[in-house]
Amino acid sequence: MSELFRLEDDASARRILVVGALLLVAVPLVQVGTQLWPIQISSIQWRFGAANALSAVLLLPFLGAMLLYLTARATSSRALSAFAGALAALFALGLAAGTVLFVLDALQLKTVVQSRAMAQFMTTLFRVTGLNALFTIAYGMLAFAAFRAPKAARLPARPTSNASGLVAPRKNEDAVTLIVGQSSNKSE
Repeated sequence: MSELFRLEDDASARRILVVGALLLVAVPLVQVGTQLWPIQISSIQWRFGAANALSAVLLLPFLGAMLLYLTARATSSRALSAFAGALAALFALGLAAGTVLFVLDALQLKTVVQSRAMAQFMTTLFRVTGLNALFTIAYGMLAFAAFRAPKAARLPARPTSNASGLVAPRKNEDAVTLIVGQSSNKSE
């Protein structure tokens, strides 16, 4: 079972994991981008709707960044870990700034909202603000973990088999053999 997770020896598995992680990050953002096109930064209603749409897809990019980080840890890749950390930090900073702007826009937009739509407006306001705050913390934690990743520590070499087909003990392990009826420790 532990052989399944030895990614440092399997370049194709590493590439598939990295491509899959990047797709998890990019595809939801592209989908939301196409829904929000054309960009209308000057419209407060557009900005409110854009923040609402973007908050709905924050989970998949987080999972993609986390998969990048876990792949980096499994392969002891400092470069991939730094990339995952930079991506997570970028999301955390963008979400923090976006949340502040969203709340300011919502306070300004609140004066225009009709009383029958106020309940839906307030629900959207609290949902988007809460999700953005939670994901800001999650992305920040991921960035912190990725930048503080331990230096590359290689896993011990796989056991090798000798001519008889038996697995030879690792160099730093005591060899224990079983002879019919008795056991002996060869390191003594």
